[in-house]
Amino acid sequence: KLGPEHPDTLASMNNLAAHYGLLKQFDKSIPLFENTLKLQQARHGRNHPDTLMTVTHLGVNYMDAGRLKEAVPLLEEAHREGKKYPQLRFVGPQLLDAYANAGEIARFTDLLKEQLAEARGSLPKDSPQLAGTLAQFGLSLLKQKQWSEAEPLIREALSIREKAEPDAWTTFNTQSLLGAALLGQKKYAEAEPLLLKGHDGMKAREKTIPPQGGTRLPEALDRLIELYTATDQPDDVNRWRAERAKYPFPNEADTPPREKK
Repeated sequence: KLGPEHPDTLASMNNLAAHYGLLKQFDKSIPLFENTLKLQQARHGRNHPDTLMTVTHLGVNYMDAGRLKEAVPLLEEAHREGKKYPQLRFVGPQLLDAYANAGEIARFTDLLKEQLAEARGSLPKDSPQLAGTLAQFGLSLLKQKQWSEAEPLIREALSIREKAEPDAWTTFNTQSLLGAALLGQKKYAEAEPLLLKGHDGMKAREKTIPPQGGTRLPEALDRLIELYTATDQPDDVNRWRAERAKYPFPNEADTPPREKK
Protein backbone atom coordinates (compact mmCIF):
# COMPACT_ATOMS: atom_id res chain seq x y z
CA LYS A 1 0.00 0.00 0.00
CA LEU A 2 2.76 2.45 0.90
CA GLY A 3 5.41 1.51 -1.63
CA PRO A 4 8.75 -0.27 -1.24
CA GLU A 5 10.71 2.80 -0.08
CA HIS A 6 8.21 4.16 2.45
CA PRO A 7 9.73 4.42 5.98
CA ASP A 8 7.04 2.12 7.40
CA THR A 9 7.75 -0.49 4.73
CA LEU A 10 11.48 -0.32 5.38
CA ALA A 11 10.95 -0.55 9.15
CA SER A 12 8.73 -3.61 8.71
CA MET A 13 11.28 -5.28 6.45
CA ASN A 14 14.04 -4.55 8.93
CA ASN A 15 12.04 -5.87 11.88
CA LEU A 16 11.07 -9.06 10.09
CA ALA A 17 14.67 -9.68 9.04
CA ALA A 18 15.80 -9.11 12.63
CA HIS A 19 13.38 -11.74 13.92
CA TYR A 20 14.54 -14.23 11.30
CA GLY A 21 18.08 -13.52 12.48
CA LEU A 22 17.16 -14.17 16.13
CA LEU A 23 15.76 -17.53 15.05
CA LYS A 24 19.00 -18.28 13.16
CA GLN A 25 17.07 -18.45 9.88
CA PHE A 26 19.84 -16.74 7.95
CA ASP A 27 18.55 -17.96 4.60
CA LYS A 28 15.62 -15.60 5.19
CA SER A 29 17.19 -12.79 7.23
CA ILE A 30 20.21 -12.08 5.03
CA PRO A 31 18.40 -11.59 1.68
CA LEU A 32 15.80 -9.41 3.41
CA PHE A 33 18.46 -7.26 5.07
CA GLU A 34 20.32 -6.98 1.75
CA ASN A 35 17.18 -5.79 -0.01
CA THR A 36 16.33 -3.38 2.82
CA LEU A 37 19.83 -1.93 2.65
CA LYS A 38 19.53 -1.26 -1.10
CA LEU A 39 16.21 0.54 -0.61
CA GLN A 40 17.42 2.55 2.37
CA GLN A 41 20.57 3.59 0.59
CA ALA A 42 18.51 4.78 -2.40
CA ARG A 43 16.21 6.78 -0.14
CA HIS A 44 18.53 8.11 2.57
CA GLY A 45 22.10 7.65 1.36
CA ARG A 46 24.76 5.36 2.78
CA ASN A 47 25.66 7.41 5.88
CA HIS A 48 22.14 7.94 7.23
CA PRO A 49 21.72 6.38 10.70
CA ASP A 50 18.87 4.14 9.52
CA THR A 51 21.02 2.85 6.66
CA LEU A 52 23.98 2.30 8.96
CA MET A 53 21.76 0.41 11.39
CA THR A 54 20.86 -2.00 8.60
CA VAL A 55 24.53 -2.22 7.59
CA THR A 56 25.19 -3.33 11.16
CA HIS A 57 22.38 -5.87 11.26
CA LEU A 58 23.46 -7.35 7.95
CA GLY A 59 27.05 -7.55 9.19
CA VAL A 60 25.94 -9.32 12.37
CA ASN A 61 23.87 -11.82 10.39
CA TYR A 62 26.78 -12.49 8.05
CA MET A 63 28.95 -13.07 11.14
CA ASP A 64 26.44 -15.39 12.81
CA ALA A 65 26.12 -17.33 9.56
CA GLY A 66 29.89 -17.79 9.42
CA ARG A 67 30.40 -15.39 6.48
CA LEU A 68 33.14 -13.38 8.16
CA LYS A 69 34.77 -11.99 5.00
CA GLU A 70 31.51 -10.17 4.29
CA ALA A 71 30.76 -9.32 7.92
CA VAL A 72 33.96 -7.55 8.95
CA PRO A 73 33.97 -4.75 6.31
CA LEU A 74 30.32 -3.90 7.03
CA LEU A 75 30.83 -3.75 10.78
CA GLU A 76 34.01 -1.70 10.33
CA GLU A 77 32.04 0.74 8.17
CA ALA A 78 29.18 1.01 10.66
CA HIS A 79 31.62 1.50 13.55
CA ARG A 80 33.60 4.16 11.69
CA GLU A 81 30.70 6.12 10.21
CA GLY A 82 28.28 5.64 13.11
CA LYS A 83 30.37 7.19 15.90
CA LYS A 84 28.29 10.38 15.82
CA TYR A 85 25.03 8.49 16.38
CA PRO A 86 24.32 7.32 19.96
CA GLN A 87 22.01 4.54 18.74
CA LEU A 88 24.98 2.93 16.97
CA ARG A 89 27.28 2.69 19.97
CA PHE A 90 26.55 -1.02 20.19
CA VAL A 91 28.45 -1.66 16.95
CA GLY A 92 31.85 -1.71 18.70
CA PRO A 93 31.18 -4.93 20.63
CA GLN A 94 29.79 -6.56 17.48
CA LEU A 95 32.96 -5.66 15.61
CA LEU A 96 34.97 -7.08 18.50
CA ASP A 97 33.18 -10.39 18.06
CA ALA A 98 33.82 -10.32 14.32
CA TYR A 99 37.54 -9.72 14.83
CA ALA A 100 37.65 -12.50 17.41
CA ASN A 101 35.84 -14.98 15.18
CA ALA A 102 38.08 -14.08 12.25
CA GLY A 103 41.22 -14.63 14.32
CA GLU A 104 42.17 -10.94 14.07
CA ILE A 105 43.51 -10.89 17.63
CA ALA A 106 45.66 -7.75 17.25
CA ARG A 107 42.69 -5.78 15.89
CA PHE A 108 40.47 -7.27 18.61
CA THR A 109 42.89 -6.13 21.34
CA ASP A 110 43.35 -2.64 19.90
CA LEU A 111 39.60 -2.09 19.50
CA LEU A 112 38.86 -3.41 22.99
CA LYS A 113 41.33 -0.93 24.51
CA GLU A 114 39.86 1.90 22.42
CA GLN A 115 36.27 1.03 23.30
CA LEU A 116 37.03 0.60 27.00
CA ALA A 117 38.78 3.97 27.18
CA GLU A 118 35.89 5.68 25.37
CA ALA A 119 33.33 4.10 27.67
CA ARG A 120 35.18 5.11 30.84
CA GLY A 121 35.67 8.61 29.50
CA SER A 122 32.09 9.23 28.44
CA LEU A 123 29.94 7.34 30.95
CA PRO A 124 29.53 7.87 34.72
CA LYS A 125 31.48 5.27 36.66
CA ASP A 126 28.39 4.01 38.50
CA SER A 127 25.97 4.09 35.56
CA PRO A 128 24.04 1.09 34.22
CA GLN A 129 25.22 2.13 30.75
CA LEU A 130 28.86 1.62 31.75
CA ALA A 131 27.93 -1.68 33.39
CA GLY A 132 26.31 -2.85 30.18
CA THR A 133 29.37 -1.90 28.16
CA LEU A 134 31.74 -3.65 30.57
CA ALA A 135 29.58 -6.77 30.55
CA GLN A 136 29.57 -6.80 26.74
CA PHE A 137 33.36 -6.48 26.63
CA GLY A 138 33.62 -9.24 29.21
CA LEU A 139 31.41 -11.46 27.08
CA SER A 140 33.64 -10.82 24.07
CA LEU A 141 36.63 -11.96 26.12
CA LEU A 142 34.75 -15.04 27.32
CA LYS A 143 34.10 -16.00 23.72
CA GLN A 144 37.87 -15.86 23.22
CA LYS A 145 38.36 -18.05 26.32
CA GLN A 146 40.28 -15.21 27.92
CA TRP A 147 38.77 -16.09 31.28
CA SER A 148 41.09 -14.18 33.62
CA GLU A 149 41.00 -11.05 31.44
CA ALA A 150 37.19 -11.12 31.40
CA GLU A 151 36.78 -11.59 35.16
CA PRO A 152 37.64 -8.04 36.40
CA LEU A 153 35.48 -6.34 33.77
CA ILE A 154 32.50 -8.55 34.61
CA ARG A 155 33.05 -8.10 38.36
CA GLU A 156 32.97 -4.33 37.89
CA ALA A 157 29.81 -4.57 35.80
CA LEU A 158 28.15 -6.76 38.43
CA SER A 159 29.10 -4.40 41.25
CA ILE A 160 27.47 -1.49 39.43
CA ARG A 161 24.35 -3.43 38.48
CA GLU A 162 23.80 -4.88 41.96
CA LYS A 163 23.66 -1.33 43.33
CA ALA A 164 21.84 0.41 40.48
CA GLU A 165 19.53 -2.35 39.20
CA PRO A 166 19.39 -5.17 41.78
CA ASP A 167 16.16 -6.65 40.43
CA ALA A 168 16.92 -6.44 36.68
CA TRP A 169 17.38 -9.59 34.61
CA THR A 170 20.64 -8.14 33.30
CA THR A 171 22.10 -8.21 36.81
CA PHE A 172 21.47 -11.94 37.04
CA ASN A 173 22.85 -12.45 33.56
CA THR A 174 26.03 -10.71 34.74
CA GLN A 175 26.21 -13.14 37.67
CA SER A 176 26.13 -15.99 35.17
CA LEU A 177 28.83 -14.31 33.08
CA LEU A 178 31.07 -13.99 36.14
CA GLY A 179 30.40 -17.64 36.89
CA ALA A 180 31.50 -18.44 33.33
CA ALA A 181 34.78 -16.57 33.82
CA LEU A 182 35.46 -18.58 36.99
CA LEU A 183 34.33 -21.81 35.35
CA GLY A 184 36.83 -21.26 32.58
CA GLN A 185 39.55 -20.93 35.22
CA LYS A 186 38.35 -24.20 36.83
CA LYS A 187 37.31 -22.37 40.00
CA TYR A 188 34.28 -24.58 40.28
CA ALA A 189 33.35 -23.88 43.91
CA GLU A 190 33.30 -20.13 43.25
CA ALA A 191 31.50 -20.48 39.95
CA GLU A 192 28.63 -22.70 41.10
CA PRO A 193 26.64 -20.22 43.28
CA LEU A 194 26.98 -17.49 40.66
CA LEU A 195 25.82 -19.77 37.87
CA LEU A 196 22.85 -21.00 39.92
CA LYS A 197 21.80 -17.53 41.10
CA GLY A 198 22.26 -16.12 37.62
CA HIS A 199 20.05 -18.76 36.06
CA ASP A 200 17.39 -18.66 38.77
CA GLY A 201 17.20 -14.87 38.68
CA MET A 202 16.79 -14.78 34.92
CA LYS A 203 14.29 -17.61 34.99
CA ALA A 204 12.13 -15.72 37.48
CA ARG A 205 12.28 -12.63 35.23
CA GLU A 206 12.06 -14.45 31.90
CA LYS A 207 9.09 -12.40 30.73
CA THR A 208 11.13 -9.19 31.06
CA ILE A 209 13.95 -10.39 28.78
CA PRO A 210 13.62 -8.71 25.35
CA PRO A 211 13.88 -10.72 22.12
CA GLN A 212 17.47 -9.62 21.50
CA GLY A 213 18.40 -11.15 24.87
CA GLY A 214 16.60 -14.39 24.13
CA THR A 215 19.78 -16.49 24.08
CA ARG A 216 20.95 -15.45 27.55
CA LEU A 217 18.90 -17.92 29.58
CA PRO A 218 19.81 -20.91 27.36
CA GLU A 219 23.45 -19.82 27.59
CA ALA A 220 23.18 -19.80 31.39
CA LEU A 221 21.86 -23.37 31.23
CA ASP A 222 24.74 -24.41 28.96
CA ARG A 223 27.17 -23.13 31.62
CA LEU A 224 25.48 -25.18 34.33
CA ILE A 225 25.69 -28.28 32.15
CA GLU A 226 29.39 -27.57 31.57
CA LEU A 227 29.99 -27.10 35.31
CA TYR A 228 28.36 -30.35 36.37
CA THR A 229 29.96 -32.25 33.51
CA ALA A 230 33.39 -30.98 34.59
CA THR A 231 32.72 -31.92 38.23
CA ASP A 232 31.29 -35.36 37.32
CA GLN A 233 27.77 -34.90 38.68
CA PRO A 234 25.64 -36.78 36.13
CA ASP A 235 22.32 -36.32 37.94
CA ASP A 236 22.71 -32.55 37.79
CA VAL A 237 23.86 -32.75 34.17
CA ASN A 238 20.70 -34.65 33.23
CA ARG A 239 18.51 -32.24 35.20
CA TRP A 240 19.87 -29.16 33.45
CA ARG A 241 19.89 -30.84 30.05
CA ALA A 242 16.18 -31.51 30.45
CA GLU A 243 15.62 -27.85 31.23
CA ARG A 244 17.81 -26.77 28.31
CA ALA A 245 15.77 -28.89 25.89
CA LYS A 246 12.81 -26.55 26.44
CA TYR A 247 14.56 -23.75 24.54
CA PRO A 248 14.83 -23.58 20.74
CA PHE A 249 18.06 -21.60 20.67
CA PRO A 250 21.06 -23.62 19.52
CA ASN A 251 24.12 -24.13 21.61
CA GLU A 252 27.60 -23.33 20.38
CA ALA A 253 28.04 -26.75 18.81
CA ASP A 254 25.02 -26.13 16.57
CA THR A 255 26.16 -22.82 15.08
CA PRO A 256 27.60 -22.62 11.55
CA PRO A 257 31.37 -23.14 11.26
CA ARG A 258 33.48 -19.99 11.19
CA GLU A 259 35.76 -19.19 8.31
CA LYS A 260 39.42 -19.85 9.00
CA LYS A 261 41.74 -16.92 8.63
